Amino acid sequence: MTSWSSLVIISGGSACNSMVDILQSIVQDVTYVLGVSDDGGSTSEVLRVLGGPGIGDIRSRLVRLINVEEDKEKKSIRELLSYRLPAVGDNVVIRDEWLEIIEGTHRLWRGISSEKRAVIRGFLVHMQSEVFRRAHKKFDFHNGSIGNFFLTGARLFLQSLEGAIVLFTAIAGITEQTRVIPAINTNHSVAIAAELENGNVILGQCEISHPSITTTTTDMNEMPESPVPFSPISHILTGSNLTFDKFDTEHLTRRIHRIYYINEYGQEIYPSPNPKVLTSLKEKLTLIYSIGSLYTSIMPCLILRDVGKAIVDSTSLKRKILILNGYNDRETAGFSAVDFIKAIVHGCNYSLRLSGVHATDYPDYRYVTHLVYLDNSQIPVDTVKIEKLGIECIATRGITNNDGRAVYDEHALGGLLNKLVT
Repeated sequence: MTSWSSLVIISGGSACNSMVDILQSIVQDVTYVLGVSDDGGSTSEVLRVLGGPGIGDIRSRLVRLINVEEDKEKKSIRELLSYRLPAVGDNVVIRDEWLEIIEGTHRLWRGISSEKRAVIRGFLVHMQSEVFRRAHKKFDFHNGSIGNFFLTGARLFLQSLEGAIVLFTAIAGITEQTRVIPAINTNHSVAIAAELENGNVILGQCEISHPSITTTTTDMNEMPESPVPFSPISHILTGSNLTFDKFDTEHLTRRIHRIYYINEYGQEIYPSPNPKVLTSLKEKLTLIYSIGSLYTSIMPCLILRDVGKAIVDSTSLKRKILILNGYNDRETAGFSAVDFIKAIVHGCNYSLRLSGVHATDYPDYRYVTHLVYLDNSQIPVDTVKIEKLGIECIATRGITNNDGRAVYDEHALGGLLNKLVT
């Protein structure tokens, strides 16, 4: 492990989690930047009833960073905060299990010290008290993430998302040199939209990336309470995406032209980035665009004002590495590696324009200096064309998973990144 090197990683939740152990073993100083527009899974239910930013990806990263090898208590904490209530089953049974957890009698509390149990339970109880205050909204605990509930309780009590992250980090014993930063530091709900090449618009991260596989009909006499009456995006603010499938989804009818943030009325807005994101881009030595969803994980972090400028102007960033996905998903059907690069450049240029900077003079290599890809990549990689852009292409060993998809070999990727960033 190298102590003098440093990384800032722009990523989503689940995909980058597979790289966390690799990154943490290479460099001590690692900052993860994650978006807060997630509106799927149990996060959608928290948003519907309690509001606030999407915390699913942040919780996923924090849980993954808990080092269970250090002591048994950390393993128990990780098991608790990564636990999900059953996705199917009787409402009463699931609610009873949730009550066992907040009462401290559930088996998951075994191995957790009394003082940490008191802190975690305190914020879970606070979250439940907020649910009671909104009993008319009938919170659905199916598939509920205990980690999401803890972060939500802490955020509501502290009135600070970053404060809740600091608390989670302290309770879980995550090293101080590892930071998880929300791209936007807010206590309010954040939504994104995708404009397709044909002009059509898709509202909400879940609808863009992995639409719910279940649909519900709503009785007009039991319409959910919308924060904004007659809002065109009320289904995002009050709907539920408890169940979805990231893989078994139809491709978009047209390519995505751009991603942008929207307010309660579906109008484009321009939120400010978390200042800590800009500081990290100015101070770290290596920027990594992680594997994951290009348009719903990476892009929401890049299109914020001053982010593109920070990437271009940074005197500390020596490498800006795009780790290419092994295969395309719903968002990028038919994409080549060049398309991924151009999308990142387009997003950064959008950010530059928000900063009042004309971006036409910046070559692609100001945003991406290295492309890491699989030798069995299912995404076309034209190395000649990419290297003409001034970007170095580096292949690494890939393997095929049980679903027939090309994925990174952990040891090969770790060895390559170790050479690149140290």
